[in-house]
Amino acid sequence: MPIATAPNTKAIGNAIVSYLAALVIPNTSTPVYKVAQLEVIFDVIGQVSDGGAVVEVYGNADDSERRGFGGRVWDEQEWYILSLCSRETGGLASYIYDVRDYLVQPFQVHAQLGNIVSNLFHAQLKAKSGRFMTATRDGQILRAHLITLVTRQEWAVPIPPGVVS
Repeated sequence: MPIATAPNTKAIGNAIVSYLAALVIPNTSTPVYKVAQLEVIFDVIGQVSDGGAVVEVYGNADDSERRGFGGRVWDEQEWYILSLCSRETGGLASYIYDVRDYLVQPFQVHAQLGNIVSNLFHAQLKAKSGRFMTATRDGQILRAHLITLVTRQEWAVPIPPGVVS
């Protein structure tokens, strides 16, 4: 397959969302998340008030670096993965710990998000980036888990013109 000639960052964000939307609780067919979305989910409270979780994916850091001669470029992005669940009761709030485990294990097993995006060659959770916290939406306090995913994509400067001095 020929190498891409441009970055495709939004496709990677959408691939992360698709990957998260397909996660199921182990040994069941129950999805981990009721909603998975790139950027903000409106009406989170309505989605999690009776249990369950939602997840939002946000672009955070970005870099682009030429990798030697020949016009190859590596783009690295960091993505925030924000899981949210109800804090209405202790039982609902403690579900965030299960969600964290359901999320982390597949990302540690797969390095390319299932080859969804052709120029994505690496996806890995960033060490020491996970955080448990509270988040506020629509005046309601939710339980949350935030972790950073690092992705790398490779593309080549189109020839001609190639890298120009």
